[in-house]
Amino acid sequence: MREFIPSSVLEILDTLEKKGFPSYLVGGCVRDFLLKLSPKDWDICTPATPSEVLEIFPNSIELGAKYGTIGIKTPMGIIQATTFRTELDYQDYRHPKVSFCKEIDEDLKRRDFTINAIAYHTKSGFYDPFGGREDLERGIISCVGEAKMRFQEDALRILRLVRFSSRFDFTPQKDTLHSALTCSPLLSHISQERIREELLGIFQTSFWSKYFSTFAPIYTQVFPELKKPFKHKISNLSILFAYILSSEQELGALQRLKIDKTTQKRTEILLRYKEQTLENDKISIKFLLKSMGYDNFTALLELQKLLGKDTKGVYKTLQNLMIADECFSLKDLKVNGNDIASLGYEREKIGEILENLLEKVIRGELPNQKEILLRSIS
Repeated sequence: MREFIPSSVLEILDTLEKKGFPSYLVGGCVRDFLLKLSPKDWDICTPATPSEVLEIFPNSIELGAKYGTIGIKTPMGIIQATTFRTELDYQDYRHPKVSFCKEIDEDLKRRDFTINAIAYHTKSGFYDPFGGREDLERGIISCVGEAKMRFQEDALRILRLVRFSSRFDFTPQKDTLHSALTCSPLLSHISQERIREELLGIFQTSFWSKYFSTFAPIYTQVFPELKKPFKHKISNLSILFAYILSSEQELGALQRLKIDKTTQKRTEILLRYKEQTLENDKISIKFLLKSMGYDNFTALLELQKLLGKDTKGVYKTLQNLMIADECFSLKDLKVNGNDIASLGYEREKIGEILENLLEKVIRGELPNQKEILLRSIS
């Protein structure tokens, strides 16, 4: 593996080694390498304390010193180095008390799954006391140690199990799955922000629909509005939630998950038109563009396509409208509020007049020409 490790990471490992701190790569980077994937993050664990790491690498930053994590600045960005630690006395099913230790075994023992508890030393090679490599080869996810205890310590691990299984197409080991399902009510102790991030990560995996029924009781705990899986990868959150939710009455789910206001509003608009049959004529399309805006309308077309509806004709008409630079919004109208005010109309009447003019232009009753529009109301 050494020849695949970036030089910046090797330099840190070699420097720590020379200072008397035999250090390891651990976690996702080792797992991904063994799966022949490109690691995104290179995490180092070391017997050196945070203060010792800061002394060895003065140009570093504290990322979570009380948890033992220091960020070492390198040409490839920040590399995290974390002191070997044990975790005891978890509070609120998430946050442990941390104690630093000197043995890699103690550090690996605290980790969630065997596939994430494999370490690599540049001289001695892989260190795998819990059989993580065998689980990788078999396509199995199992907890380190007693599964029920792992999930009771940190309930977020339940969703991490779902995500890893759905990402790698790995089958959860029998006891691990049973314990995750049994402990799933503990997810009520996890912040909605963390649940949201895990769910969104799960929805972007390739195999989550395959394992939907396996983890159905877990989804019921955190997102009961999700009634069935879907096979599409949907990156636009508004389209994603409009696809999942059955009606505007379920929009409370987005508030519960602390989804941002803009996404909530766009999802609400999409749900309003989700089941509407789109007429393929210019006037109908322009009125929809007027009421929901171009971005929301194109999102609606994508949503309806995902729902199996034929949107090719409407999309072609939309393209022609855009090429012709047709008017469908007040900003496209060739007159504005100042033009209307110059004719002596009271301010409270101006908005109504502009709306009437826009509707006539959309219907083709008036051309979008300033002189003609002003003459029509004078």
